[in-house]
Parts: sequence; C-alpha cells; structure tokens
Amino acid sequence: MLRVKIYHHTFGGHFVLNDTLTDQHMLSVLATVDPSGTILDGVNGNVPAAFCIFLGQRLYECKQIAKVNLEVSFTKEFTNRFGHIATLCIDDTKPWDFELEEFAVFPEHRVERVEKAA
Repeated sequence: MLRVKIYHHTFGGHFVLNDTLTDQHMLSVLATVDPSGTILDGVNGNVPAAFCIFLGQRLYECKQIAKVNLEVSFTKEFTNRFGHIATLCIDDTKPWDFELEEFAVFPEHRVERVEKAA
C-alpha cells in the first residue's frame, strides 16, 4: 500500500492506494481523462500522485453535488459515477482500490477572536 498526500488549489486529501491499483491501470485512466498529460507533468511523472489528483478532482465534483443536494453522500456519489475506475473503501469487508483518510474542499476558513495581552 502507498499513502499519498495531495494539497491542490481546490482540495486537499490523504489517500491510501491499495496494491490492487497498478501503474498500468493508473496510466491508462490518466491517458483517457488527460490525454495531454497535464496532471502527470504537474507532478514530474509521479503516477500515484497524478492518479490521486485525478481522484481528488472527481471527489471534489461529488462534494459539490452533495453541497447542492444534501441528501447525497459524496462518497456514494463517487462510487456511483466513478466506481468503475477505482473502488473507494467503504469498509474492509469488500475489495477496494483506495481509501480516503482525509478530504477537504478549499478554501476552508476559520475565524478566531484573539485576546491581546495587556
């Protein structure tokens, strides 16, 4: 297994890639969805990183759908739309290709009041 951390301009995620995902499969998917190789070039040819950016972009799309339709789970939406590309781990009892340890949509913001010392 391989852990990949991605901090992109629209999302951040910690992905765990199972050994079921081969470089050949990841390259095949990337060649189909990004024929110009922009994603792969952006990470200096690192196939797992490029594939995780692709997954993150798809998860971001699903997160936007879930934001509009509150009845939709973004992980279920991903499974319905992109499960043929990579299977998201929902529980360890079923085969999976990647696990999502953390995922955040940017920009995130937090405002805190700071007390000034006298």
